[in-house]
Amino acid sequence: MALLTVEGINVYYGAIHAIKDVSFSVEEGEIVTLIGANGAGKTTTLQTISGLLHSRTGSITFQGKNISNVHPHLLVAHGLAQVPEGRRIFLQMSVEENLEMGAYSVKMSKADMDRHLEEQYEIFPRLKERAKQKAGSMSGGEQQMLAIARGLMSDPELLMLDEPSLGLAPVIVDDMFDVIVRVNKV
Repeated sequence: MALLTVEGINVYYGAIHAIKDVSFSVEEGEIVTLIGANGAGKTTTLQTISGLLHSRTGSITFQGKNISNVHPHLLVAHGLAQVPEGRRIFLQMSVEENLEMGAYSVKMSKADMDRHLEEQYEIFPRLKERAKQKAGSMSGGEQQMLAIARGLMSDPELLMLDEPSLGLAPVIVDDMFDVIVRVNKV
């Protein structure tokens, strides 16, 4: 059984048919990429899977359960997390506070929270150096690291990244994709 199955979803913005009959599946341990031009529906597809938008038809199954009409915060608690395009970190909060917000929908003891924080600091050592710094004062690459680490704080079974390389220097993009591969193996 696939970890995620998307079957024949159709999403509209008013009268505009944004995505038409999209179907695919993701197996456990796979890295899957949605590729397309700007406006092709990649973000709309991810937002529909995440429960932020709703399809008029079709179904979305995660871990064998239909999640087509499940609220986003409940999906995070069940192991599905999305890192949105544009990072959307909390600029006035510290790095550590942003990371803690990533675990907000998941019931976690203080010991588990500390363990998850340390795991993110191992993956992204730069974030540990900046733990008390306001997130808005960091570079774009550091903010992207924070956004991904925040997504990982809920210990998801499936992490969806929307445009993880947007606005990053080529050398940072290479580092970011190395991290994605490394996290996938954990």
